Amino acid sequence: MEKAWNIVKIIFASVDRGYLIRSYILGFLYMAIVVAPHTFMYWHRDTTWITLLLFPFAKLVWDGVMNTLIGNNVFIFPIWIIYLWKFTKYYILIKCIWFICPLGIAYLLFINREYIKQM
Repeated sequence: MEKAWNIVKIIFASVDRGYLIRSYILGFLYMAIVVAPHTFMYWHRDTTWITLLLFPFAKLVWDGVMNTLIGNNVFIFPIWIIYLWKFTKYYILIKCIWFICPLGIAYLLFINREYIKQM
């Protein structure tokens, strides 16, 4: 049990703290503004909190894929298109989190595999 807890600590420690905090805040705001009001009667609290806990890892995969595809290019769009894209991106991440998040966790475990072997 202690080794599993250490692996969880390694996973969270391998992600930048600022990135985690920002992802949790944005995920919570999105869930509070968009998801919760529409599903208040059927809001499964456990599933919602687990989804919110896993959100930064799904966002990590998304950001990695977008960075690979787009690189350091800059696109200039009107602000309403950017906000529409952000809401769409968060919607896709929240709905597909159970498929995307394991990829992020597997990536972090792969990066830290030598450290995990030493435990």
